[in-house]
Amino acid sequence: MIEILCCATSLLIEEHSLTTLFCIDGIMGIAALLFFFNSWSENKNILKWPGFSTWKLTGLITATILASIMVTFVVDHLNELVFKKEMEYYSIFAFHKYGTWLMFASIALYPAIFEELAYRGYLMQKLLSVVDEKEAIYISSILFFIIHFSLISIFWLLPFALFLGWLRIRTRTLWYGVFIHFFFNLTACFLDLYPLEDLFGLVF
Repeated sequence: MIEILCCATSLLIEEHSLTTLFCIDGIMGIAALLFFFNSWSENKNILKWPGFSTWKLTGLITATILASIMVTFVVDHLNELVFKKEMEYYSIFAFHKYGTWLMFASIALYPAIFEELAYRGYLMQKLLSVVDEKEAIYISSILFFIIHFSLISIFWLLPFALFLGWLRIRTRTLWYGVFIHFFFNLTACFLDLYPLEDLFGLVF
């Protein structure tokens, strides 16, 4: 409910600023930490990394970057086609001296840590005590999709959440999901700064 209220509030704000962005992010981040660590005895095991594999992590990150490039390309064209506007992350950060780094922190690092703690961490652990693994994956993924308030994103955001939920169950750790989430969003940030069309123009 805290996440939904914060995201709904964000939608109601006409002119976003870094102050409002970081206030809302801060509230959701603190809530994620409080809930997660309030159930520390249940949650501490998923911060371990059993069976860590460099090859698996490298493969997942590579696949994530490629998927993010594809999704960004499709979403950009859908936004232009349906809403007649371009999707921009950087515009709100552009005026700041450290705008690029703030964008990376807000859009890549913050969700990778706090959304994973909230959805594949606290929420999924609680769900696993009352439902089976498949239901826990479905419910946490649907709620993750809902808080983003973006119907046009259903074709990629829901499968992304389902995959992260499945990976969390399969590997019994949050860490693969944290890295995947980070690199997916980081790639989208880079593509906002250096659009595919510009990159292809430089290459060809």
